[in-house]
Amino acid sequence: MLLRAEDLFRITIDSNSVFPLNLSFELTDDSQPTFQGPGIYFMYYKTELVYIGFFYPSQKNRDVRKERMLKEIATITMRSKQVVFSKNAFNAHQQCVNYPIFQGEIGDNGFQTSKNRVEFADKNLNEFQKNKFLKDFSFYWFKEDKKLGRTRDELKKVTKQLINFYKPTCNR
Repeated sequence: MLLRAEDLFRITIDSNSVFPLNLSFELTDDSQPTFQGPGIYFMYYKTELVYIGFFYPSQKNRDVRKERMLKEIATITMRSKQVVFSKNAFNAHQQCVNYPIFQGEIGDNGFQTSKNRVEFADKNLNEFQKNKFLKDFSFYWFKEDKKLGRTRDELKKVTKQLINFYKPTCNR
């Protein structure tokens, strides 16, 4: 199922936060059972495959858009006020501080990002600073068929195989 980010999310600017980490992303529609349950998703920026992920909820009725897609948009664009580096990730990726888009937030509460995402956001900063970038992102959601009965580990293994084959920019 093709999902356009501009149809899934709306952007709110937080005037109390500092650019680039000054946006909030909110779902436009909070009641879609289609997005509940396990599955695999592909994220594109324009025509570039930037991320492949899987979703396997630990509780029933959890929504992939809230739990994963929102986090991916926030961290891959480096525009959400919720983006942080864990202390370990920051230590492992200190070279990120050399990128103009990096604002050095360190914490455990928020959407943790990575060096590859910072590099991608920095490369696309001119587009991302316009706050109209959602139109350029899309997701393909492949909800897991219940008949397959795959475990979390099996779905994770399939996702890793896809990542190794396609080598998306932000999974590296």
